[in-house]
Amino acid sequence: MTSIRFLHTADLHIDTPFKGLGYLPETVLEKVKKSTFVSFQHIVSKAISENVDFVVIAGDLYDGANRSLTAQMFLKKEFQRLADYAIQVYAIHGNHDHLSGEWAQITWPGNVHYFSGEVPEMLPYKKEGKVLAHIYGYSYPKRAVTENISTQYAKVEGAPYHIALLHGTAGGSTEHANYAPFIVNELNRKPFDYWALGHIHKRTVLNQDPYIAYPGNIQGLNPKETGVKGCYLVELSDHNTTVDFVESAPSLWEELELQIDDITEIDQLIQRIQQGKEILRATGKNTIVTVKLLGSSEIIDLLIKGKTIEELIQLLQDGEDEENVFVWIHRIKLPKEGLQLAHVSESHFINEIVSVLETTDNLDEILEPLWKHRKAKKFLTEEELDEQEILEEARQLLLDSMIHT
Repeated sequence: MTSIRFLHTADLHIDTPFKGLGYLPETVLEKVKKSTFVSFQHIVSKAISENVDFVVIAGDLYDGANRSLTAQMFLKKEFQRLADYAIQVYAIHGNHDHLSGEWAQITWPGNVHYFSGEVPEMLPYKKEGKVLAHIYGYSYPKRAVTENISTQYAKVEGAPYHIALLHGTAGGSTEHANYAPFIVNELNRKPFDYWALGHIHKRTVLNQDPYIAYPGNIQGLNPKETGVKGCYLVELSDHNTTVDFVESAPSLWEELELQIDDITEIDQLIQRIQQGKEILRATGKNTIVTVKLLGSSEIIDLLIKGKTIEELIQLLQDGEDEENVFVWIHRIKLPKEGLQLAHVSESHFINEIVSVLETTDNLDEILEPLWKHRKAKKFLTEEELDEQEILEEARQLLLDSMIHT
């Protein structure tokens, strides 16, 4: 039986605005904003160089339902590159780029196939007049699809291979909002050869026979999304499935951990961080770094006084906007033991606020005034909220303010 080869990608988030990075120098910010575009260009180039049969995109091609014309025309151009090599494209829309949005209608190249948002449907892949694969998919008709859509996927006989695209959340996952939830064992029992998943931004293989896999997003979008990003190169044959990860992201978010037990002077710390920066620069990837200090040292006392941390970060950022490959220090996290509330008097009002944060179990109630505020809500994203992350960030901001008071 003839084998087939394809690229499995998802969560492109083309033209994401990268909110909250306005503090970056213009040259650095411009590279970051272009990163989703560049990453997908790398994926298209890989598809061409590997001479794949087709590319599948498992949702969230765009960052928002009201997709920009810039993003659409970019994808049209890249899809045409694939068309020039007779490479087909099969895509579904997810919760970010659902079908209820508003956008300018354009004509897509003939190799592009989008799935509708009514029920899961099948589209055949043909090569030299022969049907080699049936490809199944479902696009979100609205932002929140909470039912288990996977139960409606049904195999249609008449092809050697059957590949299903699904944008959703595995049962029990807390990575993202529980959209189109599914049970891995249920997918495993269905007669498909490969489940091409999207929605979770962390690369994960849930099952290998058949493969049920998330490739992750193609470009990290925030400090939580660390490490390399890209897509899967998949080959199906009658006796084997091979899945190889293909790196594509031009910019990375990384966390640099440094032990400071033996550091007693600030210039030693600077030297240690600079060494870490150069190791990251040698990868050839633009990198935004959170430095996490571990252990204990008398230098902590110096760092929590005045504006020493701010000055240190500025020193480490100096000149990075002129580098071909930047390594930008975004933040320095002190050891938790160095940020105990003992540094603040018991009567300090921040102590009370942190206490509330640590005992709250209803973040929605706390955030409700922001969602209703006419000016504030335009700065908020519709994306699902990570409550633990918000609480941790709030705590860190309070502790930072504590340091500088």
